[in-house]
Amino acid sequence: MFIFPKDFLLQMEVTTDRLLSELQSIWDVIGQSNAERDIKLVEIQQQCLNVFRDKIEEAKKLKTNLEREIAEAETEIRAICSAISDPNLHYREVDTSNMCLRERMETIIPQLEAMRQRREERKSQFFEVLDKINSIMREIKPYNTPSVGIDESDLSDRKLAELKSQLEHLRTEKVNRTKQVGELLNSLNSLCLVLGMDSQEILKGEFGSSVAAISISDGVIQRMVSETDRLRALKMSRIEKLQDMVMSMLELWTLMDTPLEEQKCFQKVASNIAASEDEITEPNSLSLQFLKNIEDEVKRLETLKTSKMRDLVLKKKLELEDISARAHIDEGCDTEIQSMLTALENGVTDPSAILESIENKISNTKEYAFNRKEILERVEKWQAAREEEAWLDEYNRDDNRYNVAKGAHLLLKRAEKARSLVAKIPGMVEVLISKTKAWEKERGMEFRYDGRELIAMLEEYTCQRQEIEQERKRRREQRKLRPEQEIENSPKAGPLNSMKKQVSRTLSGRQERKPSAGGTPRSARKTENAGSTLFNNRRPELSGLGNAKRRQLDPCSSENGSRPSTPSKSDVVNGGIHGGDDDDEILTPRSVSSAAFF
Repeated sequence: MFIFPKDFLLQMEVTTDRLLSELQSIWDVIGQSNAERDIKLVEIQQQCLNVFRDKIEEAKKLKTNLEREIAEAETEIRAICSAISDPNLHYREVDTSNMCLRERMETIIPQLEAMRQRREERKSQFFEVLDKINSIMREIKPYNTPSVGIDESDLSDRKLAELKSQLEHLRTEKVNRTKQVGELLNSLNSLCLVLGMDSQEILKGEFGSSVAAISISDGVIQRMVSETDRLRALKMSRIEKLQDMVMSMLELWTLMDTPLEEQKCFQKVASNIAASEDEITEPNSLSLQFLKNIEDEVKRLETLKTSKMRDLVLKKKLELEDISARAHIDEGCDTEIQSMLTALENGVTDPSAILESIENKISNTKEYAFNRKEILERVEKWQAAREEEAWLDEYNRDDNRYNVAKGAHLLLKRAEKARSLVAKIPGMVEVLISKTKAWEKERGMEFRYDGRELIAMLEEYTCQRQEIEQERKRRREQRKLRPEQEIENSPKAGPLNSMKKQVSRTLSGRQERKPSAGGTPRSARKTENAGSTLFNNRRPELSGLGNAKRRQLDPCSSENGSRPSTPSKSDVVNGGIHGGDDDDEILTPRSVSSAAFF
């Protein structure tokens, strides 16, 4: 503690006494009263005390400031040590019990400066790392990205290591993003090259910058990925379109036997029809112009195909008609095929679909014809028998069939075979009806022959046969009664009558014959035929009508038909039924109708 020396106090007392003596001298000269002098002395004393008090206060303030500064310095030193957290760094406590404040201040200030310098060095390390972090983050996220600042309360090595790790992570991400952007640019360039597009124009239009200015931000990468996906989808759609057109082109080449010279221009693209997306890398191989060239070629082939398709459809139509005719199927498909041809000419329907439809019809018709084969074979045998029946009918109507002429014996042999075959017709019909009914029951549909129900045709034929048998029986009975009526109505026989009868036989050229192998004795033509001939000769205007009546087909259903000059299938349908009776007149639907007319 500071103690004023005695000399200093004595000197002050001497000085004070001298000043008071001088003041007393002045007051004596002035004539100052004692009371005034006492007041002045009290004032002087008070002022001296005030000066002392002010100085004391000033000293107190200085003390307080020094203590505060010392405390702040110590606090700052401790805070820096805590922030840096260096185990080798700590605040060295100094014994200040025998030290004044200024000495303590002088002791703390160097430590504080050293700690501050250490803190600044650490902060500079943090700033360096954070600047790099913020720079990379601005590249990755240029918008709305807050900068990372320094937390001065934590400047430890651990925090610095964390920031360095974050920086390393960001550097890795930057490298990956740069690599990703490069790959996207390469993909975009290759896609544009294949699609025949300008990648620079796309980049300028999409990003407003060139390749060198492309950033690695999230937005740019996302837009580049989106643009690459769009171009890849466009490439896939064009590949599919190209493959469809090439497939059509190959089918058309095969269909129309296109020469190799015409295929050379498109042979390369045709060889890549099964190529994947990654395998198609040739420049402009999917450009609009290239696709247009392929499309034009396909259109040309389609036009050529359409022009030839009608001929092919007509050919298939004739094939279908031929199969239907041979199988005696009348499905009424002419109208449908004609409508297909009209649609083909108008371009409404795909020619391939029409051709496929006709081919399906042909396949179904062939299968249907195969299912009808057994019955059709029996129908053909029945029809052949009826043709022989029609021929035998014409043969029996010929009055000169027994004349001796070249080839007459062959006709006789054929007639015998025809009679044998005709005799089997009823059995054929019965078996055919049974087979047809079984076929219809199995398939649940009618068996139609040339548009008519086969069973109805067979039943109609059976009905005709029954009618003709009844007519034959009636005419036989009439023949038996006719000789008795002639004997009763004719005069007695005499030489003249006998001679007329003999002359009549001679003129007619007919003699009594023995029965053939398949028939009964044949009697002479009766007066009815002669009367019919006479009637026709007398009434020529009715002769045609009689012939028309003889052409009537069906006594049961009253259907009419015309009789051709030579036996045919229509003769088989409309022909007569020979009973195998050589002596009797052959009864057919024509003869029955003629008899009914007369």
